[in-house]
Amino acid sequence: MCPAVGGAVDAHLCVRAASDALPKFSVVDHPVTADAIKPEDYFAVVKLAGTQYKVTQGDVVITEKIKEAKVGEIMDIDEVLLLGNVNQTIVGRPIVEGAKVRARVEEQTLDAKIDIFKKKRRKNYRRWNGFRRQVTVLRVTDIVPINA
Repeated sequence: MCPAVGGAVDAHLCVRAASDALPKFSVVDHPVTADAIKPEDYFAVVKLAGTQYKVTQGDVVITEKIKEAKVGEIMDIDEVLLLGNVNQTIVGRPIVEGAKVRARVEEQTLDAKIDIFKKKRRKNYRRWNGFRRQVTVLRVTDIVPINA
């Protein structure tokens, strides 16, 4: 008998139904005591274009091209997976609700060239090809914690 599901069912279904009410994030406190926490003491792990980046204030992030980004504008990155400082770490499940990272778009450019060389020996067949991916360069201006 499982009260979470409301009837006689298997035990594994009862465990699954009871675990659906997990919190949105978990907080891990550290026994370190520090002076007043400044905004530049925070770090965050954000998800941008399918890749995770650990950022602090003032960092430069080179990511895949973000089409909506205009040079000079400020972006709010809401997909914060982890937020922390000296005293505590907040782990999102999957994201930390209310936290955001503000970043300024520095430029939209091309990455360094990657050379591709194909060859078939003894056949005098050689082909050179190059590839440059489009990237967006961001500078992190601010990390906004959840209590701000």
